[in-house]
Amino acid sequence: MAISIRGVTKRYGPVTAVDGVDLEIESGQVYALLGPNGAGKTTLVEILEGYRRRDAGEVSVLGMDPQRQRSELNRRVGIVLQRSTPMEGVTPREMLDFTAKLYDAPMSTHEALELVGLTDQANQRGSKLSGGQKRRLDLAISVIGNPDLIFLDEPTTGFDATARRQAWEIVRGLTARGATVILTTHYLDEAEHLSQRIGLIKGGRIIYEGDIAGLRREMESDTRISWQPPPGFDPSDLLDEWAALQAGADGRLSLPTQQPTAHLAQLIDWARGRGMGEIPELQVERPDLEEMYLELIDDSEAQEQARPQ
Repeated sequence: MAISIRGVTKRYGPVTAVDGVDLEIESGQVYALLGPNGAGKTTLVEILEGYRRRDAGEVSVLGMDPQRQRSELNRRVGIVLQRSTPMEGVTPREMLDFTAKLYDAPMSTHEALELVGLTDQANQRGSKLSGGQKRRLDLAISVIGNPDLIFLDEPTTGFDATARRQAWEIVRGLTARGATVILTTHYLDEAEHLSQRIGLIKGGRIIYEGDIAGLRREMESDTRISWQPPPGFDPSDLLDEWAALQAGADGRLSLPTQQPTAHLAQLIDWARGRGMGEIPELQVERPDLEEMYLELIDDSEAQEQARPQ
């Protein structure tokens, strides 16, 4: 187990930033920590990194207590901070050569540059690097020590779509090497594509912890099957589930369902029985992570307001 925490709490005066959090993160996976601003993400991650003291609870990171063994832990951890601060007059090669000396068994500078796609910019001064290239350098600095655990704080902020996809491949490469990655991000599609498990934090509490499939089950989110009936179609001929539906403004029929496979099979059999070679403009749309996230956050706020004071 890469990380195990029990009852972790952190208060700032009357404000409880982290409220009795329990969490376990297995080695070799990407774990995404999500939540709105002020939810407690940063405080929790800083406790795990050893940069902030907890008020209560137990923390084990790679078998160590970061509050008491921070120096030892730092040699096995890589961190990409939210804001990039490269040395303007130093090249990526020089920065990585220097950083590698801080570790017992670092990867080569060439390997780190190649991993993040900065080989061609190895000898450019920091002042000449683009924003995306600076973030790539941040990644290279975080991994050159061959860390067992990497904290990525919004690593693709400012990236265009192509650069984000390339960064995702870098993250996948890190876990393929055996590293555990803790990812905080505001890009929910990023969490969905990269992480094996997610934790949603709100008001200092974990309100959901598990995988994306489990979140779908938890939310009982409907899949929507829709299609466009052809002109002159008689709606009285529809299946029972579809007959009760009203067509939208564009004429499409849309069925929300918790059993998409069964209902889609029924629709296909029905269409074949009426000689329809293709169902016009058929779409099957599952709710994305953002929709479920917003719904869960709204539910959490409603429950908090309903709780007796």
